[in-house]
Amino acid sequence: MKLVRIYADHNGHSHFGEIELKLSEREFCPPSPTGYTVTDAMPATEVRILRTPAGYVDDWHPAPGRVLATLLSGTLRVETSDGDSRMFDAGDQFLCEDIIGQGHRMMELAGRAYDMALVMLA
Repeated sequence: MKLVRIYADHNGHSHFGEIELKLSEREFCPPSPTGYTVTDAMPATEVRILRTPAGYVDDWHPAPGRVLATLLSGTLRVETSDGDSRMFDAGDQFLCEDIIGQGHRMMELAGRAYDMALVMLA
């Protein structure tokens, strides 16, 4: 399973990349049906749900730590400091690891509020 990653290089410039999460067929919640796959556990410290007001622009900021973000509603444009940008729709996930430097910025494109689940990874 591929996951979009936002990371900072040694100069603090943020970029998009991808990481591959290994999936293995195993029981997650016995007795569970066969045929699905799961990743290894990722230790987390907290989970937060974020809602922004309509028209909100989350200006340049580094991630507060390693954050696995899942967009719950809205259409989000995320831009990295190297000028690259990507669009995310409800259900999309990305991993923020740009904890130094300028970071990234985000804006909802339809002029609505957006909701995001944030898992703060250890």
